[in-house]
Amino acid sequence: MIASINRTKEILSKYDLYAKKGFGQNFLIDSNIIDKIVASANIDKKTGVIEIGPGLGALTEKLCINAKKVLCYEIDEDMVKVLHGELKFENLCIKNVDFLKASLEEDFHYFDDCERVVVTSNLPYYITTPIIFKLLETNVNISSMLFMVQKEVALRLTGKPNTKDYNSLSVLINYKAEAKLLFNVGRNCFLPSPDVESAIIMLSGIKSDYTPKNEANFLEFIRNLFCMRRKTVLNNISGKYPVSKDYIRGILNKASLKESVRAEELDLKKIIELYQLFGFDK
Repeated sequence: MIASINRTKEILSKYDLYAKKGFGQNFLIDSNIIDKIVASANIDKKTGVIEIGPGLGALTEKLCINAKKVLCYEIDEDMVKVLHGELKFENLCIKNVDFLKASLEEDFHYFDDCERVVVTSNLPYYITTPIIFKLLETNVNISSMLFMVQKEVALRLTGKPNTKDYNSLSVLINYKAEAKLLFNVGRNCFLPSPDVESAIIMLSGIKSDYTPKNEANFLEFIRNLFCMRRKTVLNNISGKYPVSKDYIRGILNKASLKESVRAEELDLKKIIELYQLFGFDK
């Protein structure tokens, strides 16, 4: 199944299907992009691959050829019928389930004979963050993750301090992993063509050097720091926590920060320092 617009149209016609907006379906039709994804993930015959939302299976086929094992999660029953009908690989396992409801810890035993496991996925905008955080918070050993996402989202996920793309999501991702934008993907690489540009990002080194006593409190603190982007840390904190502005000024002084500092100026290390100084980790 070489990815192409003609082959994609042929399969959709064969199974009397169409792209469903409700599932955010845009089918990849560029074989060069597929090859770049496989190469970027360093997939070989010792590698297990989790693919979330394989759709018609254009990338899936390439994964099965190059990897030891492939485990797919596909929520759309119609797509599952296509995958079973078009892909005949012994190293392929297809689960017709919503990935957010799947037990990844149980399913991970499928990869017991693989040296490493990577994740690939073309993520619809509306579900990007929940899927990424489920993977980051799971108790399985994932080597790296490659996601195709809306370019605007990719820039936020990989945003750096003192840039317009840096926000709470940038910090949350950086807290869990190293994020890197690999390459852009044009609209004409899909059928139907989406309204936005896409990009491939990689998350690797999935771990955290800092382990808070209460991670939920820490993640909430990050979101609160950025709750009003143009406001200062002083104003955002005072609006979210029962502490006085004088107390906050004292904490900022201890952290060698100006009273006028905004969250977009703070890297993860400084945010962790502030969190600890405020004593919110309870």
